[in-house]
Amino acid sequence: MRIYLLPISTRRTLLYCQKLQPPSSASTSTTKQKQSWGDYIQTKAALTWASWEKKESGWQKAVASYGNQLLRKLPYEEWALKSMPPLTKSRQRQLEALLQQQAQAEGDFEMESGEKGGSKRGKADVDKVEVVYPGGLIKAEQVPRILHKLATEREGHHKKWFWWCLAGMPVTIPIGILPLVPNLPFFYLVYRAWSHHRALAGGKHISFLLQHASRLLSYHPSPILDEIYSTQRFPLPFTSEPTTGPEAETIKHPDPAKVVQAVNGGNTTTEKTDGVNMGHVLEQREVEDGEVLLLSQENAKKMVQLLEVPELEVELERAIWQVETAVEKKNREIGAEAKADDTKEVKEKEKVKTQ
Repeated sequence: MRIYLLPISTRRTLLYCQKLQPPSSASTSTTKQKQSWGDYIQTKAALTWASWEKKESGWQKAVASYGNQLLRKLPYEEWALKSMPPLTKSRQRQLEALLQQQAQAEGDFEMESGEKGGSKRGKADVDKVEVVYPGGLIKAEQVPRILHKLATEREGHHKKWFWWCLAGMPVTIPIGILPLVPNLPFFYLVYRAWSHHRALAGGKHISFLLQHASRLLSYHPSPILDEIYSTQRFPLPFTSEPTTGPEAETIKHPDPAKVVQAVNGGNTTTEKTDGVNMGHVLEQREVEDGEVLLLSQENAKKMVQLLEVPELEVELERAIWQVETAVEKKNREIGAEAKADDTKEVKEKEKVKTQ
């Protein structure tokens, strides 16, 4: 299992868990034999949905089309946690066994080094979970904090809506009496309850790994990711006020002066356009205190190709689109506030003149 931490902006990071297939030639058959009922239902639902998408017309095609638009708006943070496999009892036993093995190996090493000054036997990081991140943007000491934040920040939200979805299911059952179409509201609530539950399970898995981070996690700064982020062209969407709360882990922009230069160009006017930071001379402080996108859709596709993780493409596309939308919304709010302030100032001046 490999976890990727991919900064989307200076305030938001995408987490994605890649399931690594065992090298054994019999891995496919083994996976099928060990597939849980939950995984079977999930696979069956995905195949059914894909068949609906391929329909040329009809209610199935319409449901799939509107459903995809709705799914695209679900928070990317939720999709990220769902990419983590649940911390099942068998998985927890495996991790606990690994902890015991490592503790015994360290004890053996201490005995050997005391007696012989010998070398350590075996590989220390054999079954650790890899955490891959751009070392040029994220410092090693930030990685546990970012993981903890992503694992726990939406826990209350998922618990609340999981129970609300369960409570709403009985209410939608009478709709199933209609003979024309399936009970879509009921199945939607079932899906959302499952989705919130999986997100909670993914967060618990990450929290368990963090409790034993030195033994279960292995941090790997990626030169590939550093190359992609360092070659990103600016300007990208940004706002002088972050779209997240003050508790969000901030990633320092590698070159804020580059953003300032790209945005300002030859612009020397001090006028604002709708209160958005694209019609006035941008200051470096605005870049550092605000929120700047760090990855474009174009570079995201390049990242997917270089990492050779094709399933990551849809996650990056969704996350970038959602952060861009949030930044645009924040800029509209700033613009509305600026207009209101300007209008208030004009009225006050007119009032003074009439007095």
